[in-house]
Amino acid sequence: MPYATLEEMTHRYGEDFLYTIADRNNDDRVDMTAVEHALSDASVMDSYLSTRYALPLMHFPDLLKRLCVDIAVYWLARDGGGTTEEKRQRYEDAVAWLERLAQGKTELHITGSESETQTPTRTEGVFIQSHPRWFSRNTLRAF
Repeated sequence: MPYATLEEMTHRYGEDFLYTIADRNNDDRVDMTAVEHALSDASVMDSYLSTRYALPLMHFPDLLKRLCVDIAVYWLARDGGGTTEEKRQRYEDAVAWLERLAQGKTELHITGSESETQTPTRTEGVFIQSHPRWFSRNTLRAF
């Protein structure tokens, strides 16, 4: 499931911009198949998100939509021959943020029941989680 839609891409960049990167047949029409493929391919984001969150995310912040659009725009432009330094930089920034997320260096603020399904940050080694201790020096002090 893509994190962004054609409408969100159009809202962020404008319809004229889409014609410049997604007119594959030079007929002044946006190649909808190419746009849908680019947005779907941008779901590579899941490989980063899955290290910290249970997927699929039902509710996610606009940040993920923006990252998805930036990744899709870069791939559309690259495939269509319209890559610029700005598009490449936006793509690299999106991937760098996702890498920091996967490493636990940043957080994704999600709402709803998904916050309960968030998995702990992974580090080297084994992670063990259990209930709080029932017996300790303080609770057994009276005996």
